[in-house]
Amino acid sequence: MSNPYPSGQSAVYKLFDSADTLLYVGIARHPDVRFKEHAGDKPWWHLVARKEIAWHDDRDAAIKAEAQAMVEERPLYNGYHHLGKGWPQKARQYDDTADRETVRSGMRAAIRRGDYRPRAFIQAAPVGRHYGVAPVTAFHALHELVKEGLLETDSGRFWVPGPLA
Repeated sequence: MSNPYPSGQSAVYKLFDSADTLLYVGIARHPDVRFKEHAGDKPWWHLVARKEIAWHDDRDAAIKAEAQAMVEERPLYNGYHHLGKGWPQKARQYDDTADRETVRSGMRAAIRRGDYRPRAFIQAAPVGRHYGVAPVTAFHALHELVKEGLLETDSGRFWVPGPLA
């Protein structure tokens, strides 16, 4: 299998929502891998509707292009942690409170209906896809259901309490 990424090059990627608002600008040698990482740890990831990728000859050129894009285009979720203390914009934090509640209320109803067998594993990523939220948001919502006694957890796995099937 051949490497799909240009040798020695780095990409600057831009992530947009459905209204074409620039959410984030980043740099990566392997953008598809980076997107998977973002999908797992960015609560705003489910808002991404479009991606732009521009390849640069080397990492230094990509770093300059990334910085220029952040300064000129002001993405919502980039902040001074990217460009240093002189950067005037603090990164905005996505408020996933409503998203967590959507997952919690939906999962409460599903558990009470018996949609999940006792002791069957529940994974955050499929739950997130089902409710249209980021996996990290689903993960936190599932942890909140543990606190309510509706789920149990161990090492990041979740299940409905009860006897083995």
